[in-house]
Amino acid sequence: MLVYPIAWVTESFVSLFSGGNHANLANGVPQILALLLVTVLVRGLMLLFTFKSTSAGSKMQLIQPEITKIQAKYPNSNTNRNEQQRMAMEMNALYKKHGINPFSTIILLFVQFPVFICVWGALQGSASLSTGSFLGLNLSASISTTLFNGASWSNGSAFTALVLFLLMAGAQIVSMLLPRILQKKKLKNIAKLGKNPAQKEQDSKTKTFTIIMLAMTIFMGFTLVSAMGVYWLVGALFTITQTLITNAIGNKKKGNK
Repeated sequence: MLVYPIAWVTESFVSLFSGGNHANLANGVPQILALLLVTVLVRGLMLLFTFKSTSAGSKMQLIQPEITKIQAKYPNSNTNRNEQQRMAMEMNALYKKHGINPFSTIILLFVQFPVFICVWGALQGSASLSTGSFLGLNLSASISTTLFNGASWSNGSAFTALVLFLLMAGAQIVSMLLPRILQKKKLKNIAKLGKNPAQKEQDSKTKTFTIIMLAMTIFMGFTLVSAMGVYWLVGALFTITQTLITNAIGNKKKGNK
């Protein structure tokens, strides 16, 4: 249901940018432009269909200072059942006040993974992406295969693959860590009322999960077709822009209050 439409849109964009002339595919520019548009289109549609979940995640970041204050009031919530229940009640009241369902962000994970599989299948099977090369790099070949091929270094495709991988990895790191960096910046203005072991444990789990997801994304970007590297690079830039805009809007609303 999704692989064919994505593949069709990709082929249509390639045909549009090449002017319908197969010879224009040799330099890889039509393919790159098509990938850029497909990525923005897919991410834009995902944002549209997961707006509630994305909005909940943004609100969670904005009220993080309030969450931290509540957690600081109950330093023994991980061992004291009474404190745990009281903290849960205050947290639920806070979520209700701001209209947040804390579990709605999980929906994003269930949406993103199938979409990733579909995009991968569409790009891997695209006939246009296997035609021509961009700066010597064949978009249907994986970055790892290109880098480990001695001949690729002589024709320059390995350098293109290396630059693509570094840009993709760097953009992914920034996109995943930026929310945590912005969150920490907000929390600097909050006086530490006490250490909460439960909060520390949760932060540690979140950090570990982020690192695992980041490592998996970079590894797959290294082993899958180079077109997926372009997709992830543009997708990460899309996420960074979205995070900065959301943060700016949140700060503006907070300032108006």
